[in-house]
Amino acid sequence: MKKSLTAVAALSVLGLVPAVSSASATTPVSLTGLTAKQILNISLKAAVAKKSATTVGTTSVLGISVREVTTSGPRSGYGNESINGHKGSIIYTGGVVYTKFDAFLIKFNYGVTDTAVDNKWISVTKASKFYRSLAQGITYPSVLQQLTPAGTLSALAPTTINGVSAIGIVGKVSATFGLPKGTQTLYVSATAPFLPLADEVRASERGVSVDIVITPKNWGVAVSVSPPKVFTPVAKTKL
Repeated sequence: MKKSLTAVAALSVLGLVPAVSSASATTPVSLTGLTAKQILNISLKAAVAKKSATTVGTTSVLGISVREVTTSGPRSGYGNESINGHKGSIIYTGGVVYTKFDAFLIKFNYGVTDTAVDNKWISVTKASKFYRSLAQGITYPSVLQQLTPAGTLSALAPTTINGVSAIGIVGKVSATFGLPKGTQTLYVSATAPFLPLADEVRASERGVSVDIVITPKNWGVAVSVSPPKVFTPVAKTKL
């Protein structure tokens, strides 16, 4: 997901590939008897090996519904965003973010409006104040960072996610969501190769509940991204 929707703004920080060096050198045949941290590391190691994936993310807060579908590779990615019926697209390649939003989504993502670029491609480089939040959760490394619960971890009793046996790993919400407090649960497949199945965030900001669900799929998907042929640099807009 590009960001999480909070009560006052979209807050995020750019993540890195999570550390998985403590995972076993070989994949175990079972997760029985392993600690929550060991299970998390095994799952992340399996995810890292896939090198790419598609994620479907939904966020609910204050009656607003956000849906983001993102296909992420090691250094590039693309996705679509829908908020209460308003739709937009985003591309990340060559270290540049390209967005194409309607007026509502421009206001939501940039905080200001410019009718001249409604439904037109805008390029955003690292020099822009908008770059960090827009780039979050598009490349595969930052997606894995978002999926990683923080702090002290604990394992839940076995359950089923979309018909697949799973174990939930619970911790604090990842700082990449920009939420001050909350819990995050990564559900891991109970069978090899123990890939992540779903990630749930239950958090709050200023007393407002924020619910986020991210579902990875299409592991190892081919990611082919090209920049749009026509675009306007954000510095040349009124944003």
